Amino acid sequence: MKKDPNLRIYLIRHGETENSARVCFNGHHDVPLSPQGKDQIRQVAQSLKTVTLDAVYSSDLIRARESAEIISGFQDNLQPVPCKQLREISFGAWEGLSVEEVQRRYPGQFDKKFRDIATFQVEGGETFQDVRDRVLPKFDEIRKAHSRGQVALVVHGGVIRIILAQILSIPLQNLFRISQDYAAVNIIQYYGNDPVVELMGGAFPKFSSALPPDKKIAIQ
Repeated sequence: MKKDPNLRIYLIRHGETENSARVCFNGHHDVPLSPQGKDQIRQVAQSLKTVTLDAVYSSDLIRARESAEIISGFQDNLQPVPCKQLREISFGAWEGLSVEEVQRRYPGQFDKKFRDIATFQVEGGETFQDVRDRVLPKFDEIRKAHSRGQVALVVHGGVIRIILAQILSIPLQNLFRISQDYAAVNIIQYYGNDPVVELMGGAFPKFSSALPPDKKIAIQ
């Protein structure tokens, strides 16, 4: 018989943002959720209401904080903890620009970004290696702080991809083979120190059916 997990982590991408129609490089650009984005996260929060979360962490950027606050609001007396280390990649000079604007202002660089995903760096920005080096230590810190229970991290597509890639031994160069829509839910279960990805890129309402039947993990 398969033993029960001691820790379950929900990795949740924030909802749609106000500038999503322009398909922008937001990075550290602090853009809030759109009304549609808030509705997306409310649907996720409603489903997670059946889960007893012990903590909610988020990036300190407003789109993640707003999403985390909505999810925490469906829990009992839970306040989200914002963490700067969980921010999305910084796009430097591209921050807030649309794909069309980047292609026009920086011809050739857009294609180069996707040829060299791990190490490509926009002027004033980060590489995905930089992001990995700040995200993974914080993720490990959070995981070790909760040896048992259930925890949610409400963050960004790039951050989620990096965590999943580390667990699944996927090279950074292949990060974008992992799909993460707005409000996507991913579930990682830990058996001791051994992680198992139970759900990846789950969108509402499909992810609800993937919630484990044992909704609460006892804190011992």
